[in-house]
Amino acid sequence: MDLTNLTVTEWIAVISFVGSLIFGFSKFYALFTKMDSTLKDLKKTIQEVEKSHAEYSTRLARIEEQIKTLFKSIGGIK
Repeated sequence: MDLTNLTVTEWIAVISFVGSLIFGFSKFYALFTKMDSTLKDLKKTIQEVEKSHAEYSTRLARIEEQIKTLFKSIGGIK
């Protein structure tokens, strides 16, 4: 196909098609870049939650031990 024989309407169609392709690729690139950033934030949040969970588990174990000691001291459990 010879590009010099295209009509104005065909040139407009070709330019629109190429523009749409460029726009589509740029939108996908922006989407995946944003998704990568979101995944990094999500991983950071998960690590913080795991750390917090470990701290609360330790505190709960300490409280349970204190309750057992308290009941033993008042004679509730021997």
